[in-house]
This record gives sequence, structure tokens and C-alpha cells, in this order.
Amino acid sequence: MSTSLVTRFAQAGLPLQVLERPLFGGRGQGQDIVQLDITRRPRGAREESFRLWPGAADNRVLVTTLDKARQQLIVMVHEPRRRFEFELTRHAPTPRDARLVRETRWARVFEQFTNDRKRHFLAGMDEQHLFIAQLPHAAPTVWAAHVALKGDDVRQAERRVAGKTVRQGEWFFLHPTPEELLEVEALAERSSHLIKRHVGIAQAAQLRRVGRPHEADEVLVIKERIYVRGHVKHPDHATLFLRGWRRTFGNTEASQPEGVYWVD
Repeated sequence: MSTSLVTRFAQAGLPLQVLERPLFGGRGQGQDIVQLDITRRPRGAREESFRLWPGAADNRVLVTTLDKARQQLIVMVHEPRRRFEFELTRHAPTPRDARLVRETRWARVFEQFTNDRKRHFLAGMDEQHLFIAQLPHAAPTVWAAHVALKGDDVRQAERRVAGKTVRQGEWFFLHPTPEELLEVEALAERSSHLIKRHVGIAQAAQLRRVGRPHEADEVLVIKERIYVRGHVKHPDHATLFLRGWRRTFGNTEASQPEGVYWVD
């Protein structure tokens, strides 16, 4: 399996290291679970790399499809349901479906279980850096995986209003309808104190997203709808400039899949 995975990643122009020991030891069969990560580019190094610990012998990890032009592929992971423990810093958000089992001076230890259903991940190069995103369902092609990550809300919004959808990482920025735009501009002028400035989009909207924030000049939340204007910055992506208000949606990826230790 290891040789085949390395070959398939290489066909997409992606480096993969299959590890001789797990990324973390853990307890409760922690060493048996599939563990996937990305090495950050150290100073002076030429490239990042995917790292994989395949876990127990009965785990299945395979590349179902790849796109050489995009330098992206889809990885399927299938493993039995297993209990494991992992540590997070005391200030990190609690992952979904995880249970706190104990605390130390520096960290919190959580219990979680792997999902015995097949899981699918889109992985590869995005702008300047490697990424991993869990898909909501299987996809036959990399293009279909991108469509799946958009989600129904984005696709419906694109049908309502013409104009190019702009993406930065996990966020999509769309033109609002004329009625929406009038509402947003009127509220922004009348109640400017509601605009949150120089803040992470997820934080402004009180959404749970792990990883480094995508910081926007201005964020306005109206009845759970998110609107963003100005510069949007993230260390792993090119800075965007949105001249007017844009309706903003997050993608459908899992916020922190079990066994995946890379966060955007």
C-alpha cells in the first residue's frame, strides 16, 4: 500500500512521506488509526510534504482519482471504529464529537472515535501551499470534489446572481442580490457600530472554524448572513480586495477530521 500511495501522489506532482512511526502515540489504540499531516515549509527548504501513518494493517488508504493539471487528488480512508486519545493546547477549540477526559498543566486530553464509514479527502496544492479538506461525500473527480465543497448554499446563490465567485481557502465571496445590497448598505450606514473591523470572518460570525483566521477589513452579520468588504488576508493565500459588500459562505469541509493534524 505504501509504495502505491507514494507513486500515486508523485503522479500528481505531490510529495508523500509514509512514516515509520505515528505522528502521535496516543492511548486507546491511538497508534492504530490513520494519521495524515502536512509538514510546514521550514526556512530554506524548497517544498512542503504530506506525511502519512497508515496505522493498523486492516486500515485501507488509497488514491481514488487525481488531476495532474491541478496537482490535486482524492484520498479514501476506511478503518474500523476505534477509540483514541489526543492532546490539544488549553486554548484550542474543542473538536466536534470529542470528549474531554483529563487536563494537564499545558494541555487538554480528549477521547474520540474513528468513523467506520469511508471518508474522502481532497488534497494537493492550493495557490502557494499544500492542503487537506474532508469531503461531505465521495466524488468521482477532483472537479466534482470542488463542487461538493461549495455546498448547496453557494450553488443556489450563484444561480440567483450573476458574477464571478471569488474564493480564498475555505471561504467563498459572491455578489449579493440588488435587494440584499440595498439592505446591507443601509444597515452599514445607519448602524456602523455593527460592523466588525480587522477581525477573522469566522470569529465575527461566531462560527467554529479551526486554523488561522481569514481576517477581513469589515464584516457585517445580518440574521446569520455574512457580508464582507475590503481586504481579506490569510498567511497561506493571496490577499483579496473586495470593493463592495460580498455575501460570504464557508465551505462544507469538516472543521477538524479525526486523524488529520493539519489545519489551514
